Amino acid sequence: MFSYCKKYIFPLVLFFFLTANQSGVYSQVTKVSLTNERKQLEKELAQQKKLLDETTRNRKASLREIQLLTNQIKKQEKLIQTITSELSCLDVEIETVTEEIAQLQVKLDELIKEYEKAIYIAYKHRDVLLKTTFIISAENIHQAVKRMRYLQEYSNALNRHMKLIKETQKAKKSKEESLISIKQDKICLLDNKSKEKTNLQQQQQQKDKLVVDLRKKESQINKEIAAKVKRQKAIDAQIAKIVEAELAKAKATTKASPKIAEANVTLANDFANNQGKLPWPVDNGTIITGFGTYSHPEVSSVKITNNGINILTDKTSQVRAVFKGKVSTVTAMDGANVVIISHGTYLTVYSNLGTVYVKAGDNVNTKQVIGTMKAEPNDSKSELHFEIRRERTPLNPVQWISR
Repeated sequence: MFSYCKKYIFPLVLFFFLTANQSGVYSQVTKVSLTNERKQLEKELAQQKKLLDETTRNRKASLREIQLLTNQIKKQEKLIQTITSELSCLDVEIETVTEEIAQLQVKLDELIKEYEKAIYIAYKHRDVLLKTTFIISAENIHQAVKRMRYLQEYSNALNRHMKLIKETQKAKKSKEESLISIKQDKICLLDNKSKEKTNLQQQQQQKDKLVVDLRKKESQINKEIAAKVKRQKAIDAQIAKIVEAELAKAKATTKASPKIAEANVTLANDFANNQGKLPWPVDNGTIITGFGTYSHPEVSSVKITNNGINILTDKTSQVRAVFKGKVSTVTAMDGANVVIISHGTYLTVYSNLGTVYVKAGDNVNTKQVIGTMKAEPNDSKSELHFEIRRERTPLNPVQWISR
């Protein structure tokens, strides 16, 4: 009879612990990643909406409003995609948990069935299991001791079986509560997705209306775009000259001093190791113009080449170094200031500053304030042009900075 209990109980104990340890580890990691991405997108959308509202009220630059709307639409589309991925992840999780509940129910039924069999056998052999009679009827003391151990083991086996039933019931209840919570999350996400789709339609309609209004002033717009592109090209050319001069100076310095050369290599490696972790050059703002070469969103014939990114921020915003290094250049350019900081073989460029707090040769630390944005008349906002270069090669700052 004792061997009967061992036959059924121990394999079920093994199943219980295996089931408890294998549930949904991968799906949880994916779910957390998607949730964090959604929250970041929601934060960026809220910040960008604030800027859009201020721009709309100010009506300083219609082109800026279109840029903000375009960025807003892209982020809302990405947010909807993220929510859709979260919903797919939840569907998988719901299916997995539902299967686990079903498996636990099957094993619970088996445990209860085997327990009932054990109780029935105990009842059927109740005369034998009367402890005193069973032990006293032993032929000798050795047999009496064996019978005592047998009875104790049988009792322990029944207790373990009952404990396993209770633990399985508890695990099943926990899974059922988890399932209810997951389904509630899904309902909330579906509601969020519906709201974002509505927001997306409204933003698209707002953009379409603005584009129609702007087309009535097409010549004025083209002139504004051309002036902006020309100005940016001129600034890029000047920055390129400064960078060439800085590279030549750095090469001469490192050649003359092995210690400086070694320090620059160390600093450059530190900078490279922080890719994706560098702070933003301003506390608040949104990227209004991206990196690379592309057609203007509303005037496809106009090509834009941006060696960095343009961040729309408050005109009173402080500008800070994104990493420790040495100020290599401070210069005036097109009515504003440009600061270039050297980080070994890497350079960071901060353009369109009004006030500058550093000078060439100064050592700066990460997040140290180096100046403030230039304040334009009748405009509550200002655009920081920010670049990261490895020697002459412009790099996409979006791949380096993180909020």
